[in-house]
Amino acid sequence: MSLWEKAQALPIAQDADFYGSQRKPHGVPADHLRIIKDTALRSRLIMAGMAEGLQSPKGPQKIASIIRIYPDFNAPLPLRGARPVRREMEPSRSAYGLPTVEELNTLLHRIERVEREVSAQLQGQINNDIGRLKAQIATLEGDEFERAFRELETAVRARREVAAQVREEAFKRIDADSSFEPRKYLRLISRDPRPAE
Repeated sequence: MSLWEKAQALPIAQDADFYGSQRKPHGVPADHLRIIKDTALRSRLIMAGMAEGLQSPKGPQKIASIIRIYPDFNAPLPLRGARPVRREMEPSRSAYGLPTVEELNTLLHRIERVEREVSAQLQGQINNDIGRLKAQIATLEGDEFERAFRELETAVRARREVAAQVREEAFKRIDADSSFEPRKYLRLISRDPRPAE
């Protein structure tokens, strides 16, 4: 049996197999995470670039030894003669549900784009209302004038307060787009608009 066939014959790791703070790596297919008891085979797979160590018991610990297999044989190789690779000793930040720099950049660019769209829509409505009310005020008298003037004050105030509405609406639209994977990181970002210092 070839080395790769041996790797594919290993049992698939389940959520319960990850110990303590260790978690399944985000975005890795389930069948690429395998439990391995044979330490010699584990070493051979890692050195051949077919696998990466994710979790290994230290001393008498009764935890599963887990590897991630790489079908393209492009696993990161540990440094020869060095202490165990840091990635093997502690999970990556993505294992804790934190975004990568690329995912966060994608999300921030999306927020900026949607905020521009929402702002144009909300500001457009408010500006149309202000223009309409200004035109009406010039022709109204008495109670009708007072009513239109109060509406104009409200519209001008709304234009000043639109920043918070834009942020909230942009977050709602992004959160509603189930095809946009980085939306799950919206919970890590405050919705309060604050001026940059």
